[in-house]
Amino acid sequence: MKRFIVAFIAAYVFMFFWGWLLNGVLLKDIYAQTPNLWRPQSEMMSLFHWIIIGQALVIFAFVMIYASGFAGGGVIAGIRLGIVLEIAAIGMRLAIYAVQPFPGKLIVYGSISGLIEMIIVGAIVAAIYKPAPARMST
Repeated sequence: MKRFIVAFIAAYVFMFFWGWLLNGVLLKDIYAQTPNLWRPQSEMMSLFHWIIIGQALVIFAFVMIYASGFAGGGVIAGIRLGIVLEIAAIGMRLAIYAVQPFPGKLIVYGSISGLIEMIIVGAIVAAIYKPAPARMST
């Protein structure tokens, strides 16, 4: 349980700061080009707890999946899991793009950065959630 909690916290902290860097700094100008698609800043801040909860659920699910079938594969298995889950997220982004007027470059940047993010999340979770060493019986 301790490995699960530590992996969750480490991956969550990374995801939170990655999201801030990406959305709050690097893509800020792209978001500013489409103000009609986003809530006003004050309204977003009043709903910020939903971002925290949403990110926590993503990381919780990631660690649960890793712990339930990938943990024996080490960092490579964590990275593979991150890639597979991000492929699913890219599919969802493409479907959303078809029905909402998001700029195409936002979908592309989000998908590329999401792939990088989930590879790193997978590596973090796997590095922390490595199987306990086998005990030698005497």
